[in-house]
This record gives sequence, structure tokens and C-alpha cells, in this order.
Amino acid sequence: MNYRKPLIRAAVAAMFALAGAHAQADLVFLGPQSASGTGIGSVNTLLTFQSPANSTFESASVGLTAGGAQIATGDAKTGASQTQVLSFSLLGITDASSLRLVFNASEPAGNSITLESLVMNVFDSGSGSLLFSSSYAGVPQTFADTFTGTGTSGFVFALDAGDAAALQALLALPGSGSHVIGVSSSASSATGGAETIYVGSSVSAIPEPETYAMMAAGLGLLGFVARRRKKTA
Repeated sequence: MNYRKPLIRAAVAAMFALAGAHAQADLVFLGPQSASGTGIGSVNTLLTFQSPANSTFESASVGLTAGGAQIATGDAKTGASQTQVLSFSLLGITDASSLRLVFNASEPAGNSITLESLVMNVFDSGSGSLLFSSSYAGVPQTFADTFTGTGTSGFVFALDAGDAAALQALLALPGSGSHVIGVSSSASSATGGAETIYVGSSVSAIPEPETYAMMAAGLGLLGFVARRRKKTA
């Protein structure tokens, strides 16, 4: 019996199974980014929110009203650099595929947290019209460990290929640099730390352990196929 083709198919499937699981998502989770926190003002912070007293649930958003004025809702903290919309020109982003959203959960002692929703919105800065929206379909997602510092660390998300292409078409239009990014999010099992969401460009991420396992399984099967082929020859 010829096992070559089934084994090749199994190897390829193993290597791409994780990516396929998120094929229908708009925002895709890339993994955690671990670094020492350097403060809210050191990164391009969009939203800072914190659960109110005696509650472990938090929800907030920042965006524009119909007239183009900035508005923050829910449990958003509105101190300097804590919550604000940011323009593409200010961020220096012209390539939608390089845009990253980072959920920096800073819980006491690195406790766990559950992300309940995450939505990125793009607004026309003049009219306040919503031009583009992308959400993460993998919620609720629990992160067993969080980061004790604020800034540079967090869980990294990117646009999938379809949404990246759609946003890129928008960025190709004249005046698109003045469009602004807003965000809305909610989380549960929050125990008092302030969560932040910031935007970056091509932020590196540490692949999840299951990603390494999938790649190792796929490469191992491909190696087995190659050895069988050599022996047969």
C-alpha cells in the first residue's frame, strides 16, 4: 500500500491546522509579547479601562461621535495618554497588514483574565462616520497569566488577510492619513488591574506552545515521508 500521499496530506494539515481554526476571524490572535512595562505614555495607547470596585467585569470604548468629537464610554480611564483615538498619520501606518493591536492586561500578581470582546474601528475624523470595523471571533478567551507591567507587553492581534486587504484599500484613498482608530473591549475575571489596548506596527509575538507542537508534528511527518522515499529509491 502506498502511504506517501496520505502522509504528506497529514503533514500539511498539521502545519496549517492552527491557522485554519481562525480562518473566519477578522482579528487573529498571534500570541503573547513579553517585555518589561514602561508605562502607558511610552506606547500608542488607545484605551485604558479598569473594573469598578466590587466588580470583576469591565467594559469600555473610545471612538468618535457623529460630529467627529472623541467619546469614551464605560469603564474607560481618561487621564493623560490613557484613552484617545489616534490617526494613521500620527501612527505612521500605511500598511494594513503590519497593524497590530495589543491587549495589555496588567492584573495584580499576573492573575488570569478573560477577554470577552475586542473590536477595532476606523472613523472619518471630520464627520465621525464609521468606515471600517474588525472584531476578534475567538472570545471568550482566557489568558492564564498576565503581565505586571504596563506598556510593551501584552497579547498581540492582527487583521486577517481579508480585513487587511479591505483596510489597505481604504488607506490608499487620498486623505486617509487623517482617519483615526478607536477600540472597544470588555473583560471578566478582572481583579483590579488597569488593562490597556495599544496599537503598533509589526509587533513581534511569541508563538503559543500549541503552534510549536503543530509545526513539530508537521515537520516530523514530512521528515518521515522523505526517509521512506529515500529508502524506497
